[in-house]
Amino acid sequence: MTSSATEFVGKRVTVMGLGRFGGGVGVVRFLLQRGAEVTLTDLQTREQLAESLSQVDIDQLSQLVLGEHREMDFANADLIVVNPGIAIHENRFTKVALDHNVPITTEMNLFWERCRARRLIVTGTVGKSTTTALIHHLLSTNGVSCRLGGNIGISLLPDVETISPDEWVVLELSSFQLEHLVALKPRAEVAVVTNFAPNHLDWHGGLDSYRTAKQRALSWQLPGDVSVLHESLRDWETHGDRVLFGAECSSGSASVSLQQDRFVINFGGNEQEILFRSLPVSLNSPHQRLNIAASVAAVCSRFPISLSKIQQSLNSFQQLPHRLEEVATVHGVKFLNDSKATTPEATLAALNSIDSPFVLIAGGKSKNVDLSSLCQAISNRAKAVALIGETGPCMAEMISQANRSVELIVVETLPEAFTWAVQRVGSEEAVLFSPACSSGSQFANYAQRGEVFRHLVESHVKNLPF
Repeated sequence: MTSSATEFVGKRVTVMGLGRFGGGVGVVRFLLQRGAEVTLTDLQTREQLAESLSQVDIDQLSQLVLGEHREMDFANADLIVVNPGIAIHENRFTKVALDHNVPITTEMNLFWERCRARRLIVTGTVGKSTTTALIHHLLSTNGVSCRLGGNIGISLLPDVETISPDEWVVLELSSFQLEHLVALKPRAEVAVVTNFAPNHLDWHGGLDSYRTAKQRALSWQLPGDVSVLHESLRDWETHGDRVLFGAECSSGSASVSLQQDRFVINFGGNEQEILFRSLPVSLNSPHQRLNIAASVAAVCSRFPISLSKIQQSLNSFQQLPHRLEEVATVHGVKFLNDSKATTPEATLAALNSIDSPFVLIAGGKSKNVDLSSLCQAISNRAKAVALIGETGPCMAEMISQANRSVELIVVETLPEAFTWAVQRVGSEEAVLFSPACSSGSQFANYAQRGEVFRHLVESHVKNLPF
């Protein structure tokens, strides 16, 4: 489906959620450019949304409703555009829209319907943002015309009509976005699934539903398409050609395996290697190597780019913020911002990437996932632990039961946790902020949470007690 010049002219469209990750801004700009009468409504305040509001022409809006939602804006619209995190059959306001037969869509659905380009999508529980950005970098630095977008925080919707059929779009898709896309049967020529572990069970209602949402990335692929899968997912159903990556996938004609000190890239029986020691420091950790393996598998499966050029591009890749990011080193103490770690698996990967002793700051909003294995690992690895948020008390109990010798505290706020942590860290050690949970009510999202941690480090760097 492509849009006509008059498709949205005069249409009353309610955009539910501006947010801070590009999608809300993108869809508002798209609709205003096409003559829609846009009502923008968000539960956050003008101050909280200041950066996003600065990117849209507020004067063009029909109505701006902040700090609340109103039923009238959902009952009297011609179209509702929701944030993908909204469960439309459970939310009070989207139920009003459904009761009044008002169609509901998302920014990604609008883009998918109108996009003429070839599509490479990335999903998974952890690692999908870095993998998406890395694939885009490997392609764009080697002459492939491509655009980066999706859940990574970049909306391609305002520019959809300028994207040609010869281009590629490299999209990160969350389980929420995939669930909303079901009606469009979203086929991708290349689909990458980085891994799978329990997450967002509060939204999906259970592990089976969450798994089904992730499997949507493969559901409509055709023979000749490519399915790049972590080796643990090799049995997921797909009509595409399987390409596996991981530590135990050396057998088979299409794989990228991690063997001792190198990647072994095997396509059609032709094996090539990349040594771990040739990687930049920012990518040379166990979890980053898996992201590289997935990215190289995706690129080598479809694009004629030599391995030497791939290696050159790996060396020029800039790591994304809030992902085990070294904010500062003060008198030998490293401060690591891993705010993007919103699952126990992501925090476990961070724990396993640090060789020195560390004080951990973790906790946040519960997503009804099992934290017991993570807490066991924390008890074995951390020097001390400061816990915040809704999950703080239960994590403290599990850590104490596993190892009562670990010093820990449960506090209300991140600044309190930071102050406590720096009083316990020593030279050649680290303070690791890796929450393992969503941000909850204290922060708008993981990015704001990470910026607060960064500010704490930078504002206290001259007065730190070591």
